Amino acid sequence: MSLGNSVALPWWRSKYILWLFIMVPGLMFTIGLLNGRMTYDSLMHATGEFSARFLILSLIATPLVMLFPNYKFPRWLNRNKRYFGLAAFAYGSYHAIAYLVEVPINQVAKEFFEVGLLTGWISFVIWIPMAITSTDGWVKQLKTTWKKIHNWGYLAALLVFLHWAFIHYHWKPALVHVAPILILQGIRWGKVFLGRK
Repeated sequence: MSLGNSVALPWWRSKYILWLFIMVPGLMFTIGLLNGRMTYDSLMHATGEFSARFLILSLIATPLVMLFPNYKFPRWLNRNKRYFGLAAFAYGSYHAIAYLVEVPINQVAKEFFEVGLLTGWISFVIWIPMAITSTDGWVKQLKTTWKKIHNWGYLAALLVFLHWAFIHYHWKPALVHVAPILILQGIRWGKVFLGRK
């Protein structure tokens, strides 16, 4: 199963080393939870933030390449953006599972339609087909439909940051995190629009 990173690279730049770095925080969270050094609240905060930050990396890759085509970092980011998207989904899944394990089911049902939680659940549901179809095989099979499915990622990102803002009733951290996506994607679509004109 391939995610599109088939470029021959030195071992220290391979996808396996990248995945190791992506997985280490989650492993540390689990160890901390098991030995009692990490509380439920700190786990929720950490998994939510890591999910959001990996999502940012996946969504800013294309506009960065458009703005800085000759720089190595944007090209590296763009080559690995599907990995970062899957990492965002993985940490989002960890976040959701921890909530469902910790919170009684009657409370989950009671809180489900609160804006802060409903935005999180909708974004998670949008992510599921995106995560499933992230391989090269699905790209070839779905063709133009693949892009339509993955364009929903922008709505999922918006809902993630609304979830963050409403849960904590503190907009500044959420806005600081979503600002790079808004600015870079705005520049990207501006360039596309002007190019068509």
